[in-house]
Amino acid sequence: MFCSYDGSNYYGFQSQVNQLGIQEVIEKAIKNMTQQKVKIHSAGRTDKGVHAYQQAFHVDIIGDFDLNTMIVAINKRLPEDIRILKIKIVKNDFHARHHAHAKKYIYKLSKKPLTAFQSKYYTYVPNLDYELMKSATQLFIGTHDFKGFCEKVIGKPTIKTIFNVKVIETTSMISFEFFGNSFLKYMVRSMMGTLIEIGQHKKQTEIISLNLTKPDRTLAGKTAPAKGLYLKKIYYKKVL
Repeated sequence: MFCSYDGSNYYGFQSQVNQLGIQEVIEKAIKNMTQQKVKIHSAGRTDKGVHAYQQAFHVDIIGDFDLNTMIVAINKRLPEDIRILKIKIVKNDFHARHHAHAKKYIYKLSKKPLTAFQSKYYTYVPNLDYELMKSATQLFIGTHDFKGFCEKVIGKPTIKTIFNVKVIETTSMISFEFFGNSFLKYMVRSMMGTLIEIGQHKKQTEIISLNLTKPDRTLAGKTAPAKGLYLKKIYYKKVL
């Protein structure tokens, strides 16, 4: 299943013990629709306040269901800030996380002070040098050790590949799109925090290359706010 969500009211995608996660809400909606208690397995977690254009997860359900009818029925049972977009039948050995072969995230910066209706969906930092930030993004491309751009996760490999970083700019907004094989906890927000400090002329562009060569979390900028981050797409090969 593929879903989109506004993460503003949730403590991330994953179910939480004392807080509401998006996973818990979707599992409840599927249970109410199918009368089956289910556990969903996502392609990856998103943090508190992070949004998604297209998150993927798999779930085991017994029975024959018309997929289009199922989308409508589950969405009726979901709050409006979570939507099921598409459902596909997959092989029994498919796993949404293990078979994901690439992901794309986008981070949105507003060039103007935020209105009340933008405050949960963009980050605004005044007086940024956007041209300097755009040129600095290219230093992330390639296979590197991103240990200096993430929160430490024991036992998780920190060598990742960034295929491309695309910058989309309008008169009111600038977005940074990161396309890679996999991402670590806080990795995109840490990269963006570093780019923001470069744009403020607080850090030199070369700090990125240094942190990729000799990883040191203290070299990275302050982690950028979650609200500007969107999981844009999960890519699979031919398993779907």
